[in-house]
Amino acid sequence: MSASLHASDRPQRAVTRRRALTGAAVGIAGIAGAGALAGCGGSAATEEIATELAAVPTYTPVTGGPTPDLPGDENVQPVYFEAPQEADLFTSVAEAQLPHTTDPVSAFVISYAPPAPSSNSYLEEARKRLDTDLEVQIVSSENFSAKFATVMAGGDIPDMVEFIAFDMPTNAPQLLDAQFTDLSELLGGDAIADYPNLANIPSSSWENCRVNGRIYGTPVHRPPFGSILVTRTDLVEELTGEAPAPSSKDEFTALLDAVTDAKAGRWALCGQTAGDSVDWGYDFMAAMFGVPNGWGLVDGKLVHKFEHEGYLEMASYIKEMHDAGYYHPDTPSMSGSQAKTNIANGSVLMHLDGISALLDTSLPEGTATGAIVPFAADGGAGIIYQGSSLFSFTALKKAEEGRILEQLKVLNYLAAPYGSEEGFFLQYGTKGEHFERAGDGAISVTDAGTAQIGPTSLNRISAPPQILTSAVRIDDQLRRSHAWQEDSSPMLLKSAVAGLYSPTAAKNSSAAGAVMTSLDEYILGRGSLDAVKEATSTWTTQSGDTIRAEYEEQL
Repeated sequence: MSASLHASDRPQRAVTRRRALTGAAVGIAGIAGAGALAGCGGSAATEEIATELAAVPTYTPVTGGPTPDLPGDENVQPVYFEAPQEADLFTSVAEAQLPHTTDPVSAFVISYAPPAPSSNSYLEEARKRLDTDLEVQIVSSENFSAKFATVMAGGDIPDMVEFIAFDMPTNAPQLLDAQFTDLSELLGGDAIADYPNLANIPSSSWENCRVNGRIYGTPVHRPPFGSILVTRTDLVEELTGEAPAPSSKDEFTALLDAVTDAKAGRWALCGQTAGDSVDWGYDFMAAMFGVPNGWGLVDGKLVHKFEHEGYLEMASYIKEMHDAGYYHPDTPSMSGSQAKTNIANGSVLMHLDGISALLDTSLPEGTATGAIVPFAADGGAGIIYQGSSLFSFTALKKAEEGRILEQLKVLNYLAAPYGSEEGFFLQYGTKGEHFERAGDGAISVTDAGTAQIGPTSLNRISAPPQILTSAVRIDDQLRRSHAWQEDSSPMLLKSAVAGLYSPTAAKNSSAAGAVMTSLDEYILGRGSLDAVKEATSTWTTQSGDTIRAEYEEQL
């Protein structure tokens, strides 16, 4: 199964929460919201804002290997319907690019899988190929935040540490500056050419490895698309006679009305809980009304989404849809997993989720999901918010330059692209032990492969750009995802402050939380639009103007 099928990595709720609180949406330093890691160690340095940004590594796609069945580019994922044959693989790491380290290299990474067995032939083979004693400290997602804080406070920091994009520590700039290596000169611009597999990672991912202007890690890539409106296209077509393709607010409303039938236990939409508030599908709905991706430039002025006129239009529209009964009534208390279940059983037809949801192989047989292509409320061109384009980045503990260069070679190897010999091994392991290939060429992962490859978390240390493929043949789903990406790619909208740093935005803001609470109260009929306006005004006074000024120093 491809990495693409794991792209959600279970962070949706956490990401939504931080976006709601900070409104910074894209830049890693910006989404370091109410992080659970605030107590971790690091420098007590002042929160000085860098006014110059390090050059992003020059994007240089790797060529070679099998031709994709459907082409991709820097934004759109290429499609491979089946795994390449070994004879078609190419070498992406020359002998001179191997680390050949004499000292062990330790790594601290997250895992969403059961622990790997202590006897791990996959890891042993990876060490052999790297000629490096790679020691991986794998921490379960449930314990990662607490363990991260303990490791940072204890001072015995591993050589490589994974920083999770949706759970950054609030003191990330100070921590990184004090304990980790500034990689800007080693990787920025054309310097990345020494590491061709890392240069193969799109620029959008590298932009968000910059923290307070400097590059502090190498990215674990994800597609650039933020949240999408996943839709049961099969049921919509059955109920309406046509594929869902609204091009305006009025057409969308008509679609919601056509598919909702409370007596039959079917609703057009559902949201989900998001920390202390509710996510009513804000990213899709706000984009419909032209609201900026966190922050935008309007007539030359930096404007936050709360302050944009479209935000109140969005709020009024969501309330209208709620009052009409188009939202599942359990939305205010619904978890993300419950929302997925409702999509699977057909009680809900549309829900905001990550793009990997389009490749969910756990859905009942015959189920078809797609996504609504963005559109503007007035029928004009749509927009979709660009996400952070990475799951995490790997920072390197401060060390002698030679030691850092060795570790960059490790990261370059682990970023070996799809279709390469190195990438094939990293994905499937050793033939006969970790995978088998059937007569038709299909690959099946063995029990040993399942127990060892994913749980070892090498793809959390470094990874190539994600592609669309699956060990289980889901060609139609792959085509639908690819077609949606091609249609939506021109609509991607970055935040105006992507990659910039605001110390104030990186902290929990009770005023921002009050705005979200006022929105919930208004949508549920317990508050007024005037209360939303008042909460927004308070946010602007208490923190918004300060955040704006901090960003403007860098623009």
